[in-house]
Amino acid sequence: MNDSETAPVLRKVYALPIGHCWERVPGITLIGDAAHLMPPAGEGANLAMLDAAELGQLIAETPENIEQAFTQYETKMFPRSQAAAAQADVFLDMLLGEDTPHVLAKTLTDTLDRE
Repeated sequence: MNDSETAPVLRKVYALPIGHCWERVPGITLIGDAAHLMPPAGEGANLAMLDAAELGQLIAETPENIEQAFTQYETKMFPRSQAAAAQADVFLDMLLGEDTPHVLAKTLTDTLDRE
């Protein structure tokens, strides 16, 4: 039973395919969710801040060659975001999958056993 004054609003979870990348487009790159939209698993804001910091550093190092900075950034960002997306997908399946109660209980038990 829902004790709220309003009914829950169900929302879809959107994500780009794991391993999604694009061909270089001169003058343009993406950061954060625009570059690597994935299920919410606690890494989205961290990845966005890391994207911005790395891209800013690369631009500062080569202000005369923005394309080089974009290329270097994307070379680092794609593998990093692919790994995070794969982990987020596992996490989403653990929480919303067919066998959620059993998988979640085992994961929590295994975690406590390691401590």
